[in-house]
Amino acid sequence: MIVEVYPQQTVPWFPSTKVLNVPKGHYVEMNFTMQSYSSSPCLADTYLEVRDGDKQSANLLGIFCGNHVTGVVRSSGHNMWLQFSPYRGYQFGASYSGKAINVTVAPSLDQVAKTQFVLFNHSSSLWCPAQGAPAPHIVWRKNGTVVQNSTSVRYELEITEEKNEKYSCEVHRPDWLDKKEISLIVERCPDPCRCTILKGIMDMLIRIDCKRKQLRSIPQKVPLATV
Repeated sequence: MIVEVYPQQTVPWFPSTKVLNVPKGHYVEMNFTMQSYSSSPCLADTYLEVRDGDKQSANLLGIFCGNHVTGVVRSSGHNMWLQFSPYRGYQFGASYSGKAINVTVAPSLDQVAKTQFVLFNHSSSLWCPAQGAPAPHIVWRKNGTVVQNSTSVRYELEITEEKNEKYSCEVHRPDWLDKKEISLIVERCPDPCRCTILKGIMDMLIRIDCKRKQLRSIPQKVPLATV
């Protein structure tokens, strides 16, 4: 069997947005390291967003923030979209290559958090950072019913009433099904906190004090009342 690999290249410097391209019939594999210029990049809402395609509307492969982050991200096709938001707040080094679709890595859910936090009556996110190559399709289930089937690692939801609902994500391996049950902890942000601007960012959990109530839901922009 001939295994075709597109030569490894350095990701050139870019201020905000970049699309990585490899020949059709290949997927993108990117290895990266980033070092923050600030002491609290997640709190400041500066992060790297990676999408499975050539535009921001493509499926989400990951959102990364932190003082020092390394990782490997793989697409399902020949394009990968990158963006630093809202600006490039990191020293960033990365290389990428194109690998033939028949060069595979078995999917894994080892990095999925079994317990995840959401805010009551506000838009929240569940995360299933599946590993594998090409990027695996992730099946999200709510009470056993499929609610999303794509390469996106994020499932968006809004909890508006207290129910004992069960969520899970799964990927198909060559010989078996890898599935993770996710337990939800529903939190409430009491007034006068403005929780409508809180949003999840992957697995970077930041604890904030909201009227002396410790919340582990992840802020996008933390209201001054919670600092």
